[in-house]
Order: sequence, then structure tokens, then C-alpha cells
Amino acid sequence: MTPVKQLLALCSLAAALPPVVAQTIAGVTVEPAQAKVGEPVTITATFDDASNPNCNARVHFGDGASHDFKINQLKDVPLVTRRTYAKPGTYTVRLEGKTALPMLKCVGKTKSAVVKVVAPPAPPPPLATSAAAAPAGAPECPSGWTLDAKSVNKKTGAFTCSAKAGTTLPMARLDCPGALTYFENKTKPQLGCRP
Repeated sequence: MTPVKQLLALCSLAAALPPVVAQTIAGVTVEPAQAKVGEPVTITATFDDASNPNCNARVHFGDGASHDFKINQLKDVPLVTRRTYAKPGTYTVRLEGKTALPMLKCVGKTKSAVVKVVAPPAPPPPLATSAAAAPAGAPECPSGWTLDAKSVNKKTGAFTCSAKAGTTLPMARLDCPGALTYFENKTKPQLGCRP
């Protein structure tokens, strides 16, 4: 067969095949529209015709990252992906066609959606207790008494609790660990454990 006849045969064959048309981007959504830092959001891209998927798309997440997707199987439509954001802010997620031969890029205008990412609530401050500054294993100061941080001896575990003048000593004595013994001073007022 001559080259001209081969070319004519290929043209006839190409004309007999159905035209290859890429999907048109219909839209993109982000759920939830407001999320906390570290909480995943679901990005869903839709196309006008899902019966014969055959295109490529790129999702820009709005934080500088992007990812390319091949839409070439029925399971790929709609396109669903997840993203977690590390910092608070307002991010614009964009979906656009992207050429990746041999497949065509998805056609149509770039679609976008916005997600607002907020910082998680701050944890509540720790309750102020005298045990926070006490050495490991040392008993807490009684209610109304404050640990004197300067009196804490990390080596022995000794410590002193103090209170406002006129505060009465508690009925129960502290249980002092190890070789430490309980002491109290009614005039200052102070109590605690010492060697």
C-alpha cells in the first residue's frame, strides 16, 4: 500500500471512531466550609458527563500544595479527596484542567471554593494547686494553704506550706514520705515535711 493510501486509510479509520471529548468541570465544594487546624476537609469535584471519564485535573489546595488527578474510570467521578490544614487561615481550593498526555485536560473554567480554618480552642489553664510545684511523691498542701516554692528541697523532698495570719491548722496531719517528718508552726502559720 502506498503512503498516500495508508494515510487515507488512517483518516477513514479516525473518522469512523467516536470523537474523544474531555469532561467539562462542573464545580468544586469543600465540606465543612469551616474546619479546625488538623481537622480533615473533603473536597468534591464534579463534571458534566460522568459516563465516559477521560481527562486530567489539578486541585490547588490554597496552601501552596496541589495534586494532579486522572479521571479515567467511573469510580473517579465525582473526584473526592481530603486535605488537612496545619495553620489557621482562609484557603481557596481551585480545580482546573491539566494536560497529562496521552489524556486530555478536563475542559471548562477553573472552579473554586473557600474553606476557613480556625485554630482549635486553647486548652483550659491547669487548675492552680499547690501540688504543681511540689516534688514527686510529696503530699499536697491542705486547702487554703500555699506551697512555698523556695522551701522545696528536690534532694530530700522537704517542703513548707504557708497560710494567711489567723488561718487555723488543719485537723489532719500531712502524711510525709520516706524519712521526712511532719512539722507545724502556729504563729507564722506554717506546716510541712522536713528531714
